[in-house]
Amino acid sequence: MKNLSELLQELKCLSCERLSSDIANLRLVEQFYNRRNDCIAQTLRNEAFEEDEQGDTAYYVVKHSSGEIMFFFSLKTGMLYDQFLDTRQLKLIKEFNLYLDTMIQDATLNDSNRNLIVKLREKLRTRKGITKADLESISNMGSTIFDDMEKEFNESTTRVGQTFPAVELVHFCTNDGTESLWKQMGIPMPFGALVFWYFVVPIVQRIREHVGCRYLFLFAADLTKNEKLVKYYADQLNFQIPENLATAKPIYDFSCKFMCQEINGLLKGREDFFNHSSDYDLEI
Repeated sequence: MKNLSELLQELKCLSCERLSSDIANLRLVEQFYNRRNDCIAQTLRNEAFEEDEQGDTAYYVVKHSSGEIMFFFSLKTGMLYDQFLDTRQLKLIKEFNLYLDTMIQDATLNDSNRNLIVKLREKLRTRKGITKADLESISNMGSTIFDDMEKEFNESTTRVGQTFPAVELVHFCTNDGTESLWKQMGIPMPFGALVFWYFVVPIVQRIREHVGCRYLFLFAADLTKNEKLVKYYADQLNFQIPENLATAKPIYDFSCKFMCQEINGLLKGREDFFNHSSDYDLEI
């Protein structure tokens, strides 16, 4: 079993660079594939180089000294927000709840409208938010509360309690074509976890030296029953599913789990990861 000093020496054969920094990477990415989710690898093979050049998303490749690309990940800026509302909005929501209470007690209310009101109240309780369509789905009954609620909607603005600057880990993918190379290196820890703590975290820390940033987040594309990938991100990379934070979720990530962690804890996590490197087994 390698000690920490030997491990860090072994890692010198790995390097991390921006994808578009070397034109040769256009050819090298053609050999990159992933058996579990090759759609992500396809992104690297097709549009990643151009996106990296344009600066829309920053793509990084982890390369062996032999020149082979063993892993890639990408980062871009984002924003998280607290779903709690401000005082004025809380007062409005309280009034709206009272109105719904009055409606649901109406003996003449049909089952369809009663079910709609129950769903609306649950959305309010869990702070999932309501839409114009939600308001239009139930009767006004002459109340001005609907006009007040309508004023809160704006096509270009989402009202939230507080926002937090963040960085998104967009892609995080290993090249299955280099499995044998990784095993030859004899490093006793999961490759993905090593890439995260050894390469990703220092980049995020450097980003924070130039712009304010509080969270690192991702969308875990996990469709397994036991949520194996979600558990991996939690156990190995310290990401958690937050209770009170949210972010804009693109259609691509509709079935994914939103996970995040505070950047303040990354350096401690990195230190813990390498200090416990002897706990790992190559079979993990």
